[in-house]
Amino acid sequence: MKHDGVSVSAVGHGVYHDERLDALLSITGRMDGYLYRCRNDQSYTMLYISDGIFTVSGFPPTDFVHNAVRDYVSAIHPDDLASVYAAVDAALEARRNWNVDYRIVPKVGEPLWVREIGGGVWDDAGELEFLEGFVVDISDRKVVEDLNAELLQDLKVANEELSAQKREIELAKQQSDHSANHDLLTDLPNRRAFHNELKSVVARCGGNGEAAGLLFIDLDRFKDVNDTLGHEAGDALLQRVSSHLRSVLRSDDFVARLGGDEFALLFSGQADQARQKAVRVAERVLERLRIKVPAPNGDIQVGCTIGVAIYPSEAGDCDALVALADRLMYVGKKNGRDRLVTSDALEPAANKHRRRA
Repeated sequence: MKHDGVSVSAVGHGVYHDERLDALLSITGRMDGYLYRCRNDQSYTMLYISDGIFTVSGFPPTDFVHNAVRDYVSAIHPDDLASVYAAVDAALEARRNWNVDYRIVPKVGEPLWVREIGGGVWDDAGELEFLEGFVVDISDRKVVEDLNAELLQDLKVANEELSAQKREIELAKQQSDHSANHDLLTDLPNRRAFHNELKSVVARCGGNGEAAGLLFIDLDRFKDVNDTLGHEAGDALLQRVSSHLRSVLRSDDFVARLGGDEFALLFSGQADQARQKAVRVAERVLERLRIKVPAPNGDIQVGCTIGVAIYPSEAGDCDALVALADRLMYVGKKNGRDRLVTSDALEPAANKHRRRA
């Protein structure tokens, strides 16, 4: 159906299009923003830009239409141009919309932030014809976003500092615990750590039926080294001895420096093999600790004497085990040093006492 040469349907379509455009312009007129469409040419010739550009930039739309006075790019802060071009190019390459924030340099005043959402328009041949978009003033929102970002960064820094302080405290605690339980010179567990470990091992063996073996080790002729060569040489010897003792340990064994030139080696295992194992370990220790220390008047032959005691077959608790091992070590010292001594060394005296009774 035609009216004055124009189809009614075409008229209706044009009215609908005009109403939609009027509504869009009315909505954008109420916002701090503007619409635009420009050609995809070297100058991005502006075909249309809404009145909101004046509110945002202070420049009238007529300055931009057909690039009469200025092109739109001139209103973008020069420091932001690279990011704008990159966002637009990436979006066009993917045939999707771009969403980019940048600053507009107004006619008067400080630059203000805007957010642009735009896209390309392609013709029927698939050629990019226009670029169009909607730009809105986000200065107030940007202040809040920047403040939030700053607060988040401050919070991140505070959390990192707190984590660093926590790590420092934990490290200090570990170092304090280590210092409290280790000998400063040799870094072996100290007397305190030894007694704690001994209680733990004896309690465990008492519960599972295993046996604990204790080697009480005292160096021979250590005093000669100190007196002849000085305490620095004595300290070096103690460090060397500590290294040798570590070398004979299994992963579950425990060695400590009790003080001076006294050391203790503790292990646990099957009860019926405890004595044999203790003797084997003591023999290895004897061999490793036979050390020649050069001295001006001839080498000093260092060695050790070891008392070997077993829980529970030979001693019923921690104190008794330590006392027996210590006693056996002194028996070895009296009988010539450089030897291991087991409880067998006490049996003749015990038998003699029983005969007299």
